[in-house]
Amino acid sequence: MTTAAYKSTTHLSNPAPTLASTIRSTASHLSASLDSHPQHSKWWMRNYGIGQRKLVRRLTRGRRGGHRRLGFAAGNFPVENVRFGEGLSLTVACGPRVSLYGGRGGMTSEFHRRLAGGRGTEGEEGTLLFGRKEEEEGEEDETKLDKINPDRQISTGGHLATAACGRSDHRLVAVGTEGGMVRICDVNSRATLRSFSCSKEEGGGDRKSVRDVCWLRDGKRVVAGGDDGVLRVWNVRMDDVEVELVGHGDSVRCVTVVSYKDATKKVTQKDQAAPEVIDDSFQSEWSQLIVSGSYDHTIRVWDITDMAEAEKCTSIMNHGDPVQALLVLPPINNAYSALQNKKSKAKYDNITLLASAGGTTIKIWNPFTGACLGTYPTKHAKTITCMCLLDLLEEDEDEDDATTLPQRKRQIITGGLDGLLRIHSATPQDILSGSLPFLHGMQFSDPISALDISHDMARLAIGFTTGIVMVHQRRQMPSQEAAKKRRDPKPGTYSFFMRGAHEKSHDPDDYLLMPQKKQKLAEYDVLLRKFRYGDALDKVLETRQPQNVIAVIEELGKRRGLSLALSNRDEESLESILSFTTRFIDNPQYTPYLIGVVQILCDIYGSVLGQSAMVDELFAKLKAKVTGECAVQKMLSRLLGQIDFVMASAEMQSFENGR
Repeated sequence: MTTAAYKSTTHLSNPAPTLASTIRSTASHLSASLDSHPQHSKWWMRNYGIGQRKLVRRLTRGRRGGHRRLGFAAGNFPVENVRFGEGLSLTVACGPRVSLYGGRGGMTSEFHRRLAGGRGTEGEEGTLLFGRKEEEEGEEDETKLDKINPDRQISTGGHLATAACGRSDHRLVAVGTEGGMVRICDVNSRATLRSFSCSKEEGGGDRKSVRDVCWLRDGKRVVAGGDDGVLRVWNVRMDDVEVELVGHGDSVRCVTVVSYKDATKKVTQKDQAAPEVIDDSFQSEWSQLIVSGSYDHTIRVWDITDMAEAEKCTSIMNHGDPVQALLVLPPINNAYSALQNKKSKAKYDNITLLASAGGTTIKIWNPFTGACLGTYPTKHAKTITCMCLLDLLEEDEDEDDATTLPQRKRQIITGGLDGLLRIHSATPQDILSGSLPFLHGMQFSDPISALDISHDMARLAIGFTTGIVMVHQRRQMPSQEAAKKRRDPKPGTYSFFMRGAHEKSHDPDDYLLMPQKKQKLAEYDVLLRKFRYGDALDKVLETRQPQNVIAVIEELGKRRGLSLALSNRDEESLESILSFTTRFIDNPQYTPYLIGVVQILCDIYGSVLGQSAMVDELFAKLKAKVTGECAVQKMLSRLLGQIDFVMASAEMQSFENGR
C-alpha cells in the first residue's frame, strides 16, 4: 500500500449531495395553507405519485400497473436543463457534460429497465404472501437514490453545460455552454460535428454564456440566446451566423419556437418531396416564430421568414419581472373540439398561446398580436424557474371516484426556487375566466431548476440545484385486449402451481411468515468475526472511508485487540495506518480515538526508529502535526483566558456603576 491512497478525494472532503440537504424552503407554511383540489390531487397522486408519500401509498395500495418513481444523481452541479426526446430518452445538462439516458437502446438501457420493473412502484407495495414486505407507514426516506449510469455522455470541453436540446429525430443534440459556445453533437458517436461561438470577434474575446438553445422546425437550424442579449440562428451546414436578432437589453434566459399553420401558404409537390427536410412533419404550409424572454422584463417575438427584411421583431411584450421560462400552449386538436358542444367551445381553442413565467406570476399572451390575455399569481414564495404542460385526453376513469373527472386535462406545472411544484389548470375556459385554478402541489427540500414532460405525457422529470433528477412515470392503465388475454392458468402448469403467491391477505386473522434476508457483511466485519484484527484493520483502511476506519478502531479497543492489530507490521503495512493517523488526528471528531493509536504506535515502534527512512519521515510528519495542534490549543487557551478576564472586568465595572 502506498501513500497515494490517502490523497484528498471528493469522497473524504466533499460528500455527494443528497435530497435531504440543508436547504429548506421558506414556504412550507404557504404550501400547507393552500388546499389542493381533492379530485385532481387524488388523480396526481394515483397516476404520477406527486404528493405526500403516506397518502400516495394509501391510494395506490393493491393496484396493478402502478406508477414508478426514480431518483438519481446526475452530478455535483445544478441541473440546468432536462429534455425528453424520441423513445422517452432523457437529456440532462449538468456540470461539464451532457448525460443521455435511454434512447434507441430500448430495454437494454438501465434507465428504461429501472422504470419498467425497478423498485419504486408505489402501487405494488404492501405485505404480500411468500416474501413481499410492506414499507413502514410515514414519510419515505428521500436520501435513497438509485444508482443509474448514463448510456452516453457528451463532453463540453471543460465548460459547464447550461442548455441542451435534442433534435426531433434524436440524432443530434445542441449544447450551450458557459464559454459562449454552441456545440452540435452526434448522439451515437458523441462527436462534436459543429461548434458555433457567441463571442464577439472584435474587442478581445467577450465570452458570454449561452442560456438556452432550441431547434427550428426544419431540423437544420438552431437558435441560441445568452448573456449578451443577442439571439443567433445558425445553419448546421454552415459555419457563419445566419441571422442575429438584436433588441434585448439584458441576458436572454429562454428561447422557444411557435409553429403554426399559415393558411396563405399552399403545399406543392416540390415541397412535399424536398429531400433536405429532416422533420417529416415539416411542410411549407407551416410557419414559425422565435420567442425569447429576457431579464429586461420583455418578451420578443421574431419572424425570420424573410431574411432580407430589416425589422424582424414583430411584437414586444412586457412581463413586469425578469422572464425565466416560456411555454407554448398549442391549440386543441379538431378531434377533441368536435366532441364538445358548441356552447362549451372556448375562444382560444384553435389559437396557439404563450405562457411566460417571471417572479412569482404567470402571464398568458397571444404571440401573434402581442396582447396579454391574463396575469395569474401562483403563490410561489420564490422565483419560478421552469414550466411544462400536461395536455392529456383521459379515456379511462378511476372506479373509486364517485364523480367524473374532466375528459381533457390541460394543466401547467411550475417549479421554483422555493422547492414547490405547483399544478394549475390552463384550459381555454380558465383563461377566459381570468384565473388559473390551483389543483395540486408538492413540497421538495431542494430548489427546482428544471422541468419537462414526455410527449406522450407518460414521464415527468424534475431537476434540482443539488444535481438530483427525479423521474415520475405515470401508471399504466390496463387495456381491454390485455384483460381478454388474461385467462386462468391450466392445471399442471407452473403458473397454476404459483397462482395466488403474490396476492394480498384480506383476512386479519391470517398469520404472514416473512422470510428473513441474511445480512451481507463487509469484508472487514467478516475478518473481525474471525478475530483477524490486523487483517481487518488493513482491509478497512483500503476503503478510504474515515468513518468506517474509526468504527473498526473503536471496536478493536472494546475487544482489547488494538495493540494486537498494530503489532508485527512491516514497513508497507505500517505506512497505511501512519498516513491515516497523520491526516485525521487534528479532526476533533476522530482525535479521541487516534490519540490512543499514536500512543500504541510509539510504544511498539519507538525502539526501531532510524531503520527505515519512510517510517521516520511519517513519524516526523506526525510529530509536526501534533506539535502544531498543541500550539494552536495553547494559543486558544490564552485567548480564552483573556476573554474571560475582559468579561469579568466589564461585569465588575457595570456592577460598580450600578451602585
